[in-house]
Amino acid sequence: MTPLLKPIADSFRTTNFVLELCLGDLNDNDAKHRSRDGDGPSIAWQVGHMLDFRYTALRLIGVARESPYHAKYSLTRASDGSDYPDVTTYGRVWKELNAELEKALEAAAPESLECLVEDRVYGTRTVLESLAFVTWHEAYHMGALAAIRKQLGYPGPAELTLARVAI
Repeated sequence: MTPLLKPIADSFRTTNFVLELCLGDLNDNDAKHRSRDGDGPSIAWQVGHMLDFRYTALRLIGVARESPYHAKYSLTRASDGSDYPDVTTYGRVWKELNAELEKALEAAAPESLECLVEDRVYGTRTVLESLAFVTWHEAYHMGALAAIRKQLGYPGPAELTLARVAI
């Protein structure tokens, strides 16, 4: 892996570790519970949205894959979740997509990171800058996911991580 991608890959790995813990004890009803008194997104929506952005990361590093999550998790508002996958499916898909992302990050050519891409919000940026944004964006949604977990009475990511380390 090119040294420029190591911090990006480490950020993705951190999300992977924490997300696995956060989904491990969650039931499907709680995963679909909407935040902000029923008007905001659920944990299930947060995960679907992050999956969509994982596809964005793949496209940025040259893997031509269209996201099956884009329309439902990025172009429209969160719904009641009745048509969202169950927690087990999210976990399985996340692992599969992550394996593909890890492989693509490992194979990415250093010169490809300087290629310019257009962003609707930020204008022209390099692939590396766009990947840095994707990891920041993912961290933002992990924070939202953590807040919803706490609201529902579940332990937060720090508590889950400490419990895992103490084993």
